[in-house]
Amino acid sequence: MNTRYLTLGIGIVLLLLANASNSAEIKTQRVRCTSSGTFVGGVETHLDTNGDGASAGVDQGIDNCNIGRFFIQEVVEWQAPLPAPVTCPADTLEFHIQQGHGVATEEKTGDQLFAEVATNDATLCFRESDFTFSGTTRGTFTGGTGKFTGASGSFESQATGKYLVFGVKEGVLGAFGQFNGTSTWTLSIPK
Repeated sequence: MNTRYLTLGIGIVLLLLANASNSAEIKTQRVRCTSSGTFVGGVETHLDTNGDGASAGVDQGIDNCNIGRFFIQEVVEWQAPLPAPVTCPADTLEFHIQQGHGVATEEKTGDQLFAEVATNDATLCFRESDFTFSGTTRGTFTGGTGKFTGASGSFESQATGKYLVFGVKEGVLGAFGQFNGTSTWTLSIPK
């Protein structure tokens, strides 16, 4: 009789250990998205990480991905334009990012995925003649809520857009515009 309890006890311990090791597994997915949204600059966000006196701008939009739809919100701050373009076409102003932080909220569950873009990991090419721009970004995922808790990975995106209206108030330039883009993600989520 003791042998049965010992065998049953060992079986339960092995089952618990197997479940514990499975819970530490990570699922990695390749994700593709198309995006569209709007941005606004000149709004006082009180986020000025490079001390240039201008607050970070705000973006919002939608990511339609092969894993679902996300509402996106971001704050981004750009450095002063380079004296001459390095990677952008000659007829544009080239800007590099100072910082970027974003949250993608899944439409169906409300679970959120956090993202960051490090200094110089995004480039914006702005054409003054028609107020259009193109840009590229590389960033990382830094956790989240719900099923995205502990998420990690990286993303790359490309976008184009246009400034639709400008204004100046008390010496601060304001702008509003639109963008469209695509992105690919390598997203790792603990199971």
